[in-house]
Order: sequence, then structure tokens, then C-alpha cells
Amino acid sequence: MPKKQDLLQTTIILSAVSVLSKLLGFVREQVIAWRFGAGAAVDSYVAALLVPQLLAGIVGGALSTAFLPVYSEDKSAEGGRRLAVTTSFVNALLGIAGSVIAYALAPAIVRLLVGNFPPEQQVLTTELLRIMSFGTLLINISFFLTILFNSHGGFLLPALNPVIQNIVIVVGLIALGAHGVLGLAWATMLGMAIPLLLLVCWALYKNYPLIGRPNLLDPKFKRVIYLSLPIFVAGIFGQLYMVVDRRLASGLDAGSIASLSFANRLVQLPAGIFVMALATALYPTLANLAALGDKKGFAKVTISSLRSLVVLLVPATVGLWVLRYPIVRLAFERGSFDATDTTKTAFALGFYALGLLGLSAGQVLSRAFFSLHDTITPVKIGIFTALLNIILALVLVYPLAHGGLALANSISVSLSAVLNFMVLRKKLGPVPMGMLPLIIKVGIVSLGMGAVSSLVYPLALSFGEIIALGMAVGAGLAAYSLGLLVLGVEEMRWALHKLAALTPKAKGRPPRQT
Repeated sequence: MPKKQDLLQTTIILSAVSVLSKLLGFVREQVIAWRFGAGAAVDSYVAALLVPQLLAGIVGGALSTAFLPVYSEDKSAEGGRRLAVTTSFVNALLGIAGSVIAYALAPAIVRLLVGNFPPEQQVLTTELLRIMSFGTLLINISFFLTILFNSHGGFLLPALNPVIQNIVIVVGLIALGAHGVLGLAWATMLGMAIPLLLLVCWALYKNYPLIGRPNLLDPKFKRVIYLSLPIFVAGIFGQLYMVVDRRLASGLDAGSIASLSFANRLVQLPAGIFVMALATALYPTLANLAALGDKKGFAKVTISSLRSLVVLLVPATVGLWVLRYPIVRLAFERGSFDATDTTKTAFALGFYALGLLGLSAGQVLSRAFFSLHDTITPVKIGIFTALLNIILALVLVYPLAHGGLALANSISVSLSAVLNFMVLRKKLGPVPMGMLPLIIKVGIVSLGMGAVSSLVYPLALSFGEIIALGMAVGAGLAAYSLGLLVLGVEEMRWALHKLAALTPKAKGRPPRQT
């Protein structure tokens, strides 16, 4: 049975890689912001890149996600190998089909997605989409290989993919800078292709089941299709929200889509450092526990993961809200990215930050359901919240402009997480969770942390903005840690115990005599 410490160790390793990836991602976003600002060119690039991501998410994402729990049942047997070959083959075919559709129907897709753009900007977006259309195939294959690697305990190389991708994009943008935003599109495609090539080569070297004769009538593959259909339907509704979101944003001031994109990158930082690493390591762990029928172990791993998210992300939400303007200013305000861009991006960041916990918890909860072969429950909830998201976006975009779109997203993902949690709690049975007391304690301490940070920052501005922001964050974290200790939060005591065990003095101490 997978041990909790094994999951923790994998999560820590992936978190370290994720930190590197996010730092390089910031460098990438800073280069883009410096080169183009938050204007119409970046609006077109973000809109065009969304299309292959949407297509891959709807089809390839559903198939690959449903593949893991079925494959985990007998991945070492011939049936598992045959299933992997068949799923890989179909996944590639779907990626090719999506790419051809994106290329051939690019003008119509652009009119549907960002029809409020001026005609010349729609032409640019169409050209960018055709350059990046085969990203659908690359994303499809990459996502499937990541799932396959993870199922065999291979986490490091797939986790390095975004690191390599960010390096390639930054280098490519510098080399192709003379070609403007078109050069950025070509650099993005190279950033997708090069790490994927490395993944394919390593998978073949490890003799992972990729090559063989597919069997579309395989009962296991039929089961994957059956499990993927609800995810596919939910994906359509989820991506429908993105279409509405981008359509509404395209009718706002130039740079609104770019501001939303930059703000979303910032709010994803705390999620990317820990949550994606946790979710990546968690999914195969939960799938194995479900396959073994270890309901108690399944519940413990899921609950401990959710509690960790509360402790980490509630203060992150408060910190992003309180310090959103200096964070954006220090992250992006240089070159073509001016003070107006900072104001627009920070405005969206505050609203996006409100959904950080819900977004992150949703990733853990959905994997818990999928591991239990229950793809129906998260799909039902996903469809409901996607439709709610669209309604909220239509209502909030007028008083709050692009900030309303960010707020609509935060409300819907938070409600989705709450509903998924309530249903999963019934499935797990009478297992003590203590979530509500934890949320209350962490919420109180986080508000105190925010008050400390908001007081320290203006007082420290005489030392410079970078030092002031660092002092505000440091003072806030100190206040938060102290507050958790005072209120007796279990996770804080556990973290201190682990930290004490890692000190040289603790390691060298002789065992206590009994």
C-alpha cells in the first residue's frame, strides 16, 4: 500500500521542480510583458493559444484521465499493455483531428471566440491560431504520456516538461523577437515539441507500452471510453464557459484578455508550487488504494491532502489580495508594461485570488472521484457550476469589466469544490475530518496576517519596494505561523516536528533509553 510518507516525499520533490518551473514561467511572462505589454498583440496570442488548449482539454484530457484508474488494475499484465497501446493510438488520432480542425476552421473559430476584436486583430489572431493549431496534438500526447509515466512511478521527467518549455519559449522569443508576436507563437510551438520529444524517447527506452496493435474492441478500452464520456461532457461545458469569457473580454478595453492572463499566472503560482505537485502524486496513489479496496487509507490520504490545502492556500489568498498591486508592479511593470497595465492586472488578480482554494481543492476532489471510477458526480457538479459561471460572467462583466469575469470564475470554482466535498464526504463514510474548525482557525489567523502585512508594507517603503514587499510577506508569515501555534492547528505542530527531526542535532542525538 502506498505510504503517506512516500506521497509526501514525491510531493516535496515535485514541489521543488514546480518552484523552478514557476520561476521560469515568471521569467517567460516578464519577457512577454516587457516585449509586448498588456495590449492587443498579447490579447490575440492568448486567444489563439486557448483554442488548442480547449480542444486538447475536451477530448485528450477526458480519455487520458479515465485511462489511469482502469490501467492501474493490471498495468503489469498483457491486458494493461494492450490498453495503453490502444488508448495512446486513439489519443493521437483525436489530437490530429483537433489540430486539422483548428487549422482549417481558424477564421470561423476566431470569429466565434473573439468576434468583438477589430477586423485587423481578428486577422492576426487567425494567423497565430494556424501557427499553434497543432498544439492540440502535442498537448494530447504530452498529457497521456504524463499519466502513463505517473502510473509507473515516473514523476520527475514529466514534471520537468514545463521547465524545458519555459526555457525554450524565452530563448525562442529572444531569437525570434524581430518577428513580433508571430515569433512568440513559433517559440511556443517549439516549447511544446522539444520536451514532448524527450518524453517519447524516454518512454521507448523504458519500454512503456506505446507501440503495438491497437484493439478498439478491448473490453478495458470500452470501459475507459465509458468513464471518459462524462468527463468529455463536463469538458464541453467547462470550455463553453471559456468561450463566453473570452468573447465578453474581447468586447472590453484592449489588453483586458492579456490582463486576465497575467493575473491568472500570478494566482496560479501558489497553486503550481504545491497543489499541482500534490495532485500529480495523489492521483496514482488514490487509484492504487481504490484498486486495493483500502477505503480507510483512501479517506485518510484525501482528507490530509485537503487539510494541507486549507493551511497553505487560505493565507495565500489573503496575501495576494492585500499585496496585489505591489506584486504585479514588481512582477511585470517594465518595458512595454506600464502603470495602466499594472492597475488592470492587479484588479483582476484580487478577484482571481478569491477562488484559489476552491480551484486547488477541486483538483484533489476530482481525482478522488475518478480514482473511485465515479466520473458522473464531478461531471454533474461541473456542468451546473459551468452554467452558473456563464450567468455570473454575463451579470458581473458590466459593473466590474474584466474583474467581473475573474470574480465569476472564483465563485463558480469555489462552489464546485464545496459541492464535490459534500458528496465525497458521504462516500467516505464516518471518517473524522475536522474541516470546518480548521477553516475557521486558519481564516481568523489569515486575516490577522493580512492586517500585519498591510501595516508593514507602507511603513517599509522607505527601504524600497522590493524590501518593503519582502518585509510585509515575512512579517505576515511570522504572524500566521504564531497564530497557528496558538490555536493548536495540528498541521503546524506536525510541520515543526518534522523540521526538528531534520536538524543535525536531532539526527545526532542517541536514542532514548527505555
